[in-house]
Amino acid sequence: MNDKISSPKKGSVVIVGGGIGGMQAALDLADSGFKVHLIQKDPSIGGTMVMLDKTFPTGDCSMCMISPKMVEVGRHINIDVHSLAEVASVEGQPGDFKIKVKLAPRYVYPEKCTGCGDCEIKCPKKIPNEFDQGIGKRKVIYSLFAQAVPNTRAIDARHCLYLTKGTCRLCEKACKAGAINYEDKERVIEINAGAVILSPGLDRYDATVRGELGLGRWKNVVTSLQFERILSASGPFKGEVKRPSDEKHPRKVAWIQCVGSRDSHNANPWCSSVCCMYATKQTIIAKEHDKNIEPTIFYMEMRAFGKDFDKYVERAKNEYGVRYQRAMISAVREEPETGNLMLRYADEAGKLIDESFDMVVLSIGLEPHKDAAKFAKTFGIETNPYLFAKTSPLCPVQTTRDGIFVTGTYQGPKDIPDTVMQGSAVAGEAMALLSEARGTETVHKELLPERDVENEKPRIGVFVCHCGTNIAATVNIDEVVAAAKQLPDVAYVTNTIYACAQDNQDMIKQVVKDNNLNRVIIASCTPRTHEPLFQETIRDAGLNKYLFDLADIREQCSWCHMGQKEEATKKAVKIVKMSVAKSRLQKPLKTDYVGVTPACMIIGGGIAGMTSSLSLADQGFDVHVVEMEKELGGLTRNLFRTLEGNDVQEFLKATIAKVQAHKRITIHTNTQVKKTEGFVGNFKTALSNDTLISHGAIIIATGGTEYAPAEYLSGESDKVITQRDLEKRIASGEKFNPRARFVMIQCVGSREEPNQYCSRVCCQDAVKNAIAIKEQNPGSQVIILYRDIRTYGLREDYYKKARDIGVMFVRYDVDKKPQVEKDGDKLKVRTWDYMLNKELMIDADWLVLSAGLRPHPTTEGTGKMYKVTRNQDGYFLEAHVKLRPVDFPTEGIFVCGLAHAPKNLDETITQSLAAAGRAGVILSHERLAVSGIIAKHKKELCMSCLGCFRVCPFDSPYIGEDGKVAHNEVKCMGCGICAAICPAKAFQVNNFRDDQILAMIDAASECESGVVGG
Repeated sequence: MNDKISSPKKGSVVIVGGGIGGMQAALDLADSGFKVHLIQKDPSIGGTMVMLDKTFPTGDCSMCMISPKMVEVGRHINIDVHSLAEVASVEGQPGDFKIKVKLAPRYVYPEKCTGCGDCEIKCPKKIPNEFDQGIGKRKVIYSLFAQAVPNTRAIDARHCLYLTKGTCRLCEKACKAGAINYEDKERVIEINAGAVILSPGLDRYDATVRGELGLGRWKNVVTSLQFERILSASGPFKGEVKRPSDEKHPRKVAWIQCVGSRDSHNANPWCSSVCCMYATKQTIIAKEHDKNIEPTIFYMEMRAFGKDFDKYVERAKNEYGVRYQRAMISAVREEPETGNLMLRYADEAGKLIDESFDMVVLSIGLEPHKDAAKFAKTFGIETNPYLFAKTSPLCPVQTTRDGIFVTGTYQGPKDIPDTVMQGSAVAGEAMALLSEARGTETVHKELLPERDVENEKPRIGVFVCHCGTNIAATVNIDEVVAAAKQLPDVAYVTNTIYACAQDNQDMIKQVVKDNNLNRVIIASCTPRTHEPLFQETIRDAGLNKYLFDLADIREQCSWCHMGQKEEATKKAVKIVKMSVAKSRLQKPLKTDYVGVTPACMIIGGGIAGMTSSLSLADQGFDVHVVEMEKELGGLTRNLFRTLEGNDVQEFLKATIAKVQAHKRITIHTNTQVKKTEGFVGNFKTALSNDTLISHGAIIIATGGTEYAPAEYLSGESDKVITQRDLEKRIASGEKFNPRARFVMIQCVGSREEPNQYCSRVCCQDAVKNAIAIKEQNPGSQVIILYRDIRTYGLREDYYKKARDIGVMFVRYDVDKKPQVEKDGDKLKVRTWDYMLNKELMIDADWLVLSAGLRPHPTTEGTGKMYKVTRNQDGYFLEAHVKLRPVDFPTEGIFVCGLAHAPKNLDETITQSLAAAGRAGVILSHERLAVSGIIAKHKKELCMSCLGCFRVCPFDSPYIGEDGKVAHNEVKCMGCGICAAICPAKAFQVNNFRDDQILAMIDAASECESGVVGG
């Protein structure tokens, strides 16, 4: 500890931007021993994600996912949130920056404001609500949204009647806390920090520039974000799909893609990466809200490149009847008498069509904030020509100034999981930079002593959550509340719009204290995401956290019984009754702690495994890299240049050299894992080279393989090669006939059953190699036969470049795939050209197949060894697609690279840094808390029949020295298999004991007519 105290580096980090990426970085850093200052320009953290209704492809409520994160950030003792703040200047060097921050006047004392909203009710003036994208209105004194963190009100000085005209002061009179401060002034504070992370988020294209599309002219033309607010339960129409002009329910709704994207004339030349998928999501959610809606998506190319995205699009088509029309819309006109909108487009045969729609949604693109150039100048970093932060594909989160990192959409357009990954990645980079200063500026939370409730009569509090309309649209909340009030031992019942919001968390704590509650039930959504949050809330109120129960009335009622209000409400009442019956029998449980071995084992020595190993080693942890091949490198050994032109082989050599030279990294080549025992913080692994290693975390980076094509005469002609073969030939300097014709076929082995997924890299490989061929031999001809060119994000530049230098692109459909036949030394390729509306016969000197990616053959065995699941394509399944994209449900095990899903090199590096950042959070602790929800073993009842020993997936039962079954509670995950199989009932799971389960069954049977005992 002394060397940390004397370190010249600061143990704190400034994060600029409080969206999901900034919050992820903040939590990772704060949980691993660093002080965090989160600078947010808006009155609340949350960024764009808080404006969304649902997220794809799972359909999870966006607010339900992000609200617990926001609350966690807001209440974290080592995170200071500075809202309504901007950085004015940055001086210093890595490890020791001086950051000046301007705090705008809030005109409200944050320490006095209770968030009650009395001031807002009395405020007489309404203005357009920017949070609802101008559709709704807000007051001049306001909270950005209901779940805002911090939930302190702010006064908009531009519109306040007192601050502009010297009249009113009604908010001051209404505020019982005396929190109004009209004399507030701008202040400047100085923060010393070791690193800076830039996460300023995004702006959205102003579609009023495209006058022909009608935004701002026709009321029923809305942007995609306005439609999100229309869908949202907290939006202007409370989740009911209405059109703005007359609030009628629209039937035919059109989505127009690429508005503000992929257009260098009056918009942005890049692809915004997310529009195709959020439009698909909106069509599905709109159909779920109103089954009469007929959605149509007008698109150029469907860029469903993410994990399981293609399946999501197929689901939209087949289950929801979403119509996908490949066409560009040239104009939108309003029919004055109806407010309907006429769209003109040409179908694939070239026929002009006019079609009427009730409503039009413009899928607007992403772009940097308007002040991006000034922002970059403040931090002394360079930008690319489009004003995104300048980075390299090989160093994707490092800016051009050492010690300043970038995450999220300021680095380039991306979706939520990629933003979250980058949040953990920059946290890991900051941990590596400041490793010796870890723990020097943090403080520890002092908890209230736990109340002894062992001998108290149960006093249960029940909080029923509307979850916006996620629950309330299907379940009658008042009926559930009324039923709960009649139950024995229930001392307090109320409803709440969002139980997970910061103000409601504070309310729950106060209610527990005021009503002397000793058990708490929240009827809301899944315990998978929200149970830890609510447990921490009641612990802050002085209760043992295991005296909490979550009655899931969203997944189990409103979601699965949508449209069946009476049935869903009855089921919700039943679930709450069952939860109360269980809660009466709950007991305080003890949380144990175990020590942590500060080392990590990484399975796989490709670029993913090596990147993770270097990051962790630089953080100060020992690393063991286990590689089954004789040399490091993986598939990267066959990659020579990135799309952007970076020399991959030089990068690979340098990375291998760093790994081999690092004193904290031990490399085990020609080696496989034989067996791993233990649990998070305390794993022991036996390797095939007879080495036994101890480690606290595991990263699975087993990589993938390239599909070996069997179609299109592959293996029958030496003129049929893959993109990797072609890239190798180009890199080796092979000279091709300067007039040769290359035909490339995309999606070989991808995007059709049984491999219904996009391999993500193939389009970029084809474009990259096509450009290289044309630059080497301008007289050669390259024809790419494609289904959708997926050069998403800033990669779109290279698609345009390929077209500009003469690469030809001809689209095909999966039901009309190209046909290939030999013709002497040449090949003939038949394909249907939808532009010409006829079949083409192309003579080819070379046929190049863009072969997809497959999971590594070891993936199945590794999954079984570590009890981690895979999706139907064989890739490892993360804990949560949006918020935990590198974690497994099993604590202490992480995934990155091609083991997780197909991805490009820069994305692999990012995810590998993220896995290292997440592992670093665990390894930085001296000890970890063990869950109290485990099986308890009564040895006096046990017959040592070995039933539990045979079935436990976590190997927690074992044969003790006395030859009888014993139980390792630290390894136990509380799954309950042992309790289910034990004939003597020697195993019981805490909070899921037999008496509790029987009580729940009795409560359920009391609700059912015709059931014995009912």
